[in-house]
Amino acid sequence: MVVRQSSGRWKAPLCGVVWAYGISFVAGLVFYAIGLTPEADQVLYPLLAFLTGALGVAVALRVMGAVGLAQLMTLGVGLWFLNLIGVFVGAQTLTEWFVSSLFIAATVGMGRMLLGNSLPPAGGAAKMQNR
Repeated sequence: MVVRQSSGRWKAPLCGVVWAYGISFVAGLVFYAIGLTPEADQVLYPLLAFLTGALGVAVALRVMGAVGLAQLMTLGVGLWFLNLIGVFVGAQTLTEWFVSSLFIAATVGMGRMLLGNSLPPAGGAAKMQNR
């Protein structure tokens, strides 16, 4: 008998990472189209990047359907590794990529705060059904 592991447990986090990164990427393209760059505005650009990143994380958590610590960590680590693309294309150095982990952690935290209590914690729905 062959035991197959379900790929379903990776589907939601992967989808969440794609949503969060996609929203941030599109926002970056919009910023560039209107002439807003990190060099042109060193205050407004990081603030808007942070807010749109947090919005992307909130949408990703909504898509994932849970807001437990494991989901937050998975989303943050997934985004962090996806940002490694910037090192490969020469947009940032490896050191900058390591430092970006602080920005990603803050963005994930803010995205979680944007949701408030609108989602049950991981396993909360299952516990409620067992009662």
